[in-house]
Amino acid sequence: MTLKIPEISWQQCFDRLSDGAVLVTVNRRLARSSAARYAEYRLERGETAWQTPDILPYGAWLVRLFHDLLYSVPLGEPDSRVQPVLMDELQEKLVWESIIAESEAASRMIDVYATARMAQEAWRLCREWKVQVGGGMAWSAPDPAAFSGWAESFEWFCRRSGFLDRARLAEYLSAPAADGHISGVPELILAGFDELAPVQMDLFSAFHAAGTRVCRLAWPVRAGAAVTLVAEDDAAEIRAAAGWARRHVEADPGARIAVVSPRLAADREAVCREFEDALCPNAILSSHPPDRQMFNITAAPGLSAYPVVAAAERILDIAGRQGTEVFEWSRLLRSPFLAGAETEFGARAALDAQIRAHGDLFFPVTGIIRMARSLAGKSATDPDLRILSAVLEKLRTLARGMPARQAPDQWTETFSGLLDAAGWPGQRNLSSREYQTVSAWQQGLEAFARLVPVSDPLSRSEARRTLSRMLSETPFQPEQPDVPVQIMGMLEAAGEEFDALWIMGMHHEIWPPPARPNPFLPVSIQREQGLPHSSPARELAYSRQITNRLLCCADEIICSYGGSDGESTRLASPLIDHLEQARGPENGVGYWRQMQESAEIESLADIAGAGVPPGGDVPGGTGIIKSQALCPFQAYGRYRLGARGLEIPEQGLNARDRGILVHRVLELLWNQICDHQRLSAMSDRELNDGIAEAVECAIRKLAGMRPDTFTDRFTRVETDRLHNLVAEWMAQERARAPFAVKESESRMHVRIGDIGLYAFADRIDALDTGQEVIIDYKTGTPSPGDWFAERIAEPQLPVYSLGLDREPGGVLFARVRKGEAAYLGIAAADGLFPRVKGIMDDGRVAKDCESIQEVMAQWEQKLFILAEEIRTGHAAVSPVSENKACRYCDLAPLCRVWEVSRT
Repeated sequence: MTLKIPEISWQQCFDRLSDGAVLVTVNRRLARSSAARYAEYRLERGETAWQTPDILPYGAWLVRLFHDLLYSVPLGEPDSRVQPVLMDELQEKLVWESIIAESEAASRMIDVYATARMAQEAWRLCREWKVQVGGGMAWSAPDPAAFSGWAESFEWFCRRSGFLDRARLAEYLSAPAADGHISGVPELILAGFDELAPVQMDLFSAFHAAGTRVCRLAWPVRAGAAVTLVAEDDAAEIRAAAGWARRHVEADPGARIAVVSPRLAADREAVCREFEDALCPNAILSSHPPDRQMFNITAAPGLSAYPVVAAAERILDIAGRQGTEVFEWSRLLRSPFLAGAETEFGARAALDAQIRAHGDLFFPVTGIIRMARSLAGKSATDPDLRILSAVLEKLRTLARGMPARQAPDQWTETFSGLLDAAGWPGQRNLSSREYQTVSAWQQGLEAFARLVPVSDPLSRSEARRTLSRMLSETPFQPEQPDVPVQIMGMLEAAGEEFDALWIMGMHHEIWPPPARPNPFLPVSIQREQGLPHSSPARELAYSRQITNRLLCCADEIICSYGGSDGESTRLASPLIDHLEQARGPENGVGYWRQMQESAEIESLADIAGAGVPPGGDVPGGTGIIKSQALCPFQAYGRYRLGARGLEIPEQGLNARDRGILVHRVLELLWNQICDHQRLSAMSDRELNDGIAEAVECAIRKLAGMRPDTFTDRFTRVETDRLHNLVAEWMAQERARAPFAVKESESRMHVRIGDIGLYAFADRIDALDTGQEVIIDYKTGTPSPGDWFAERIAEPQLPVYSLGLDREPGGVLFARVRKGEAAYLGIAAADGLFPRVKGIMDDGRVAKDCESIQEVMAQWEQKLFILAEEIRTGHAAVSPVSENKACRYCDLAPLCRVWEVSRT
């Protein structure tokens, strides 16, 4: 006979709690709010002290019953049944993963861990809804058949080991509850249960049969009017809800405001951002999140998402790896949760910049220690990184002593030792949120240690992988005092009452949700026995029940949805289409938007910085001239202020590194060959031998600085690439008129107007005519036309040519590029360079110039203008074009060019 559960009111519930009844809630949230509501009830009666009411969420109540049963048999009295060991969730998960990983089906799986989670959920459904696993045609399909085998293995493991899993706990407790072996429960009050699974009903029936009264807390019924509101899109909907919540809090700080959404997990980040902007505007002014917020949101992130835990995981990973990615080192060096973080803050920032500039993507601990020591003493104001070096040395020593394999509880001790050596969680006082997070981390380590009964000894990587996965899958949210605004999912609002409620996402695409039957259970059986998510009809009925309940739990109710997803128009959910439609939402305006929209912004055209003393030198060589031509502010910020963004390392070699290698190989090669006559006399074999020697020497030098990049395989590939590239280029050199290499990597001090700077030329050749030719190697796609733009965008060779005693016989780019090798530029006469015409015959490059002398005069005039701008401190944000000046510039946060362009 089905148990009929009577309903009682909150007032009756409070009276019975005072008499020893147990209130069992559907979730933790309702348990907390019920306890708070009970406290208000006692305070209203003028009481100042009372016995704590017995209020527990369903899962915690089952565990307590299990322990009560364990200690209910007197010592020395034999019991007819041996009490099993209750598994925790992590232990169960690991057993399922092990069973599935060792099965034949594992080889066909993309993600064993995701499969294990789904199989564990299927097992829970089977136990709660009394589904018999296996047998019959329905279980012959591949997925149900595989699950049937896994379930059999799981049951066998539990029986052999004396374990009881959580899915069977209610079933296990039913018999002793009916026999009266679980005493001390005069009355059970159920709260927030939209439905009861068969096994839950059996358990409550067992208590009822043993004499325990079982009743249900009546759903709240409020006479509030509900309306529908359509926003432009999802973002506008969230913003409107946040503004609505703020207005309610301002009108009545003690009101209970709730926002409910069926898609909260997916929208959590956007919801947090908009509600923080609306309700906690001061958070934008602080580098740390405030300890107390005005709202609380469920769909908590995993524990590993919190910075203090992420830092702990990073320390453990770095200690155990041969090499760690630069970006991970960067995060650790800037972390406040490492010993000496505040003392050595500036020096660690400098070290971060140095390892990024080094070029390697991975660094071992020893490499960072070496770089930290090399940085010591370079600045009299910065500490010498002694604390960091000592921490890394300790980690390296401990890592060396780690065993190859050990049990989870031993790994827990090892990991704790590594964190202690690193000074985690840092020297500063932790905030309340951080303190709670550290406590949750400790609990996570304890849970990991409890894996010993179900786990073989683990390697370091296996232990870290298991712990990391556990932390990422453990939802955590720091507790805080009561807040006026609660943001939650549809099921989490069960049994709650509010003064005002906003239900988001109520459009036809997601509410009611589509059916999602578990793939490991036969669909026919799921539908026949009415399992959750098994059919559209069941989802509709269940969603209608939830909707009706929500529409009766507040005095003011708004149901909203975004009218468009950017591609298609949405309709209201059929479960709310009977509601009256309200006018469009008032968009919430956050703090920073208010500041922007209300402030009267003063415009100040400050385009000049400090000038250069007459006759003084400027830093940066021709780079400052190039930047001045592209954008005056870029030149001032980069070369006068020294502002530069952090380097972004790449895998292997970046374009700059490859260019440096080409320059070095050609320099070494021409140091051997010296002139065109010897080049022409060399056989192909001799030339190839010379190229090979130069390539080997150039790579050896760079490989010595970056051994992690230059593995044997990478070195072979890069050697072949360089050899082929240079061999192709030397064919261009052979086709030239006779010449001799006069200088390589030449440096010259040049004065332009009232400023001095250093200019560089990759090579200067002497021709038979007695003239000199200036050459600049380029591995990209240079354009000589940049020399003749209104503002010279490639000034290196023009500046160098102005420093010569006489006009050059040619100024050229040497384009050393696979399949595109060529000389580009201007020459005094035809035939000096392959496919380069004399200046008299080539009007494409040096327009309006009939001689190199005229070219030089034009360059001098344009360079003088740029030099004068530099001397006077002209620093206007005036890029010649976004593509040329701004595309690779890292000063945008300083010059705010994008903000300026929008005004």
